[in-house]
Amino acid sequence: MTGYTVADRSAWASTVQGYRPIAQILPAHWRQQTVYANGIRHGYYRTGGDKPAVVLLHGLLDGALTWLRTARALEADYDVVLVGRSDRVAATFTQALLNEDAAGVIRVLRLGKPRLLGHSQGGATGIHVAAAYPNLVHSLIVEGWGIEAPAQPNQVDLSKSPGYLAWYNAYLAWLEQLATQTHVERMVATLAQLPPGAPLPDEESYVTWVETCARLDLELVRHSMSLWANVQTRGRAMVEALGQTTCPVLIMKSAMFPQRGAPQFVQEEASSQPNVRILRFENTGHVIHGEQFDQFIAAVRTFFQSNENPPLNAEVIWTSPSPNKNAPSITAWA
Repeated sequence: MTGYTVADRSAWASTVQGYRPIAQILPAHWRQQTVYANGIRHGYYRTGGDKPAVVLLHGLLDGALTWLRTARALEADYDVVLVGRSDRVAATFTQALLNEDAAGVIRVLRLGKPRLLGHSQGGATGIHVAAAYPNLVHSLIVEGWGIEAPAQPNQVDLSKSPGYLAWYNAYLAWLEQLATQTHVERMVATLAQLPPGAPLPDEESYVTWVETCARLDLELVRHSMSLWANVQTRGRAMVEALGQTTCPVLIMKSAMFPQRGAPQFVQEEASSQPNVRILRFENTGHVIHGEQFDQFIAAVRTFFQSNENPPLNAEVIWTSPSPNKNAPSITAWA
């Protein structure tokens, strides 16, 4: 099957009804616990082992399960901590509190100086933690960097456009319904959320996506519109904090809305900051680890391993290639 159509629904529904619940997909040896840090509880998964620690920080409307495939790929060499939901009240969310939450988890779990990998909002938090607490961060990867230029005076606020508001209201209604459904009902109902032409995801990808959505704090989703209101101000603060970091940093840039069908490739960009390297995932969307996983995880391994002391053997996968020569290449607490 090459893409979702109405004719596919019956066949695909039969397939996804056989997809296992998330509890049966998660590795049995992973620990699922909560930790009390910065005055609140935080859920997390941990792969374990006497290895260097890697802390994975998810985006704003996402969850720990988004990192399942990434954690599987890293756990042979690292003790991976997938930080999940907390009981922080949505209306109290600020960048400063998120920074202290992450630093608090690192301290309470006694992780020393872990490697941080953050996507979107998690990447911003990683930058601020690395800048404010250099003794807590060994190295940092920021995935989905989207700040390219300051907002223009006449720039349209996307969150106020009729199209966006219609999508947002439909999305919220779907999440509200999802929270009340059984596993099988969720599997079938979510087929309608697949974009036109999208293939049917494999079991692990599909189940983790659906389960992540089902576990979202609906109050946070409703509050998210106001959180985006000061995105430019928070972006400037993030850039300033990046300038204060001293640990090795890898910035993974991508587009929010890539050009469909255009070649996908990775190339390194020049950086004006000695401790910062920049990779651009061309024609790739905001969730790089979802669209270009093989190249994403290769870059993650290369960066972390090259910054070990002594450095581990690592294959360099970025060489500033020319674009013209590149082909597309278990609970609610976590």
